[in-house]
Amino acid sequence: MDQPRILLLSLRLESFFDTSYKPHLDRLAAKARVQHVKHATAIIRQLSSTQPPPAAVLVTDPALVEPQHDDVYDALLGYLHTFFAHAGLSWQAGSYLRTTFALNREAAVDAGLAAKLPPRYSQKALSVAKVKPEEAWYVTDRDSTLESLVWAPEAVNCPDEAPVAVGRVGSGRFAYIGDVNVEDETGDVIVGFSEGREPRIEGKAGLTACFGHRIRHWQCS
Repeated sequence: MDQPRILLLSLRLESFFDTSYKPHLDRLAAKARVQHVKHATAIIRQLSSTQPPPAAVLVTDPALVEPQHDDVYDALLGYLHTFFAHAGLSWQAGSYLRTTFALNREAAVDAGLAAKLPPRYSQKALSVAKVKPEEAWYVTDRDSTLESLVWAPEAVNCPDEAPVAVGRVGSGRFAYIGDVNVEDETGDVIVGFSEGREPRIEGKAGLTACFGHRIRHWQCS
C-alpha cells in the first residue's frame, strides 16, 4: 500500500525547526512520505498538482499570512477551501500559559483515537479561544493549575479554549497546535491527527495544521 503524502510548508524556516521537531518528523516519516517544501513556487505547484492531494499539510511558520505570499495563501485556500477566519472558524488568540491539559474524550476524541494519545500532559501553549467543544482536543479541567516559576499555582479555567484544536473546513479539517516548547507528547498528537479519521471530524480533503510559537503573552481570566 502506498504511504500517505504529508506536506510541510516552510516559507520562512526557523533555525530551530529541524532540530526541535526532528523526533516528531522522524515518526511521521516512518508512516508517511513527508515532503518539506520551502519555496513559494514549489509550494504552489504541490498544492495545485493533479496528483492525489496530500493527506495532511503542516504549516510550520506564520509567513503564509504575509502579503508577499498571497499567491501561496490562495493556493492553500484552493486545497482546503478556506483557512482560519476565512474558513468560517470563530477561533481567536487565547491564553498563553503553562498548565496540564486533559484529553477531551467527552466531546472531541473517540475511544479508538484516544487510546493513541496522552490522556493529559503539561505544555506551555498559546491556546485558541472561542473553540467549540467538539473542536477542542485538549482542555483545562478541575486539576489544571498555573505552572510557573514566578506566579503561584492558581486554578486555570479556560472553558472555551484549547491548545490543540481541530475544526471542520469544507470537506477537510484544520488543526492548530499551540505548544511552544515541542513537548514529547505533542509528537503523539501530531501523528494522531495525521493518521486519524475519527467520526466527529470527518475529512476527505486531508488536514492542514499550523503551529503557534513566538507569539506574545495572553492569559485567560
